[in-house]
Amino acid sequence: MRVFITGICGFVGSTLAKALLQHRSDLEIIGIDNFIRPGSESNRDALKKIDVKLFHGDLRAPSDLETLPAVDWVIDAAANPSVLAGVDGKTSSRQLIEHNLGGTVNMLEFCKTHRAGFILLSTSR
Repeated sequence: MRVFITGICGFVGSTLAKALLQHRSDLEIIGIDNFIRPGSESNRDALKKIDVKLFHGDLRAPSDLETLPAVDWVIDAAANPSVLAGVDGKTSSRQLIEHNLGGTVNMLEFCKTHRAGFILLSTSR
């Protein structure tokens, strides 16, 4: 079974990928990350060592999803988690909507195309 994890180099995505492979050796894990969050780059090497196939891309851009392989399940762990978006001066309300809503819509379309299951992990959406 092939599982696709968005935001795979973030804390949740990378932890989930490692745990899934520890419990199910028959899984193939692939993932996508845009590497804009601090610390996401540091998880890249550890994931590669356990044979996770990584793609650099942005869920806001449907064209970044066009060349991805078909999968059985998508676990959407990518998000802009800022509850202060548009207030703290670091992110904007528009970025929050584009990342969290637009990215999810693009992933749902990807799932429809590939007839894949979908799991949304989020405390901010």
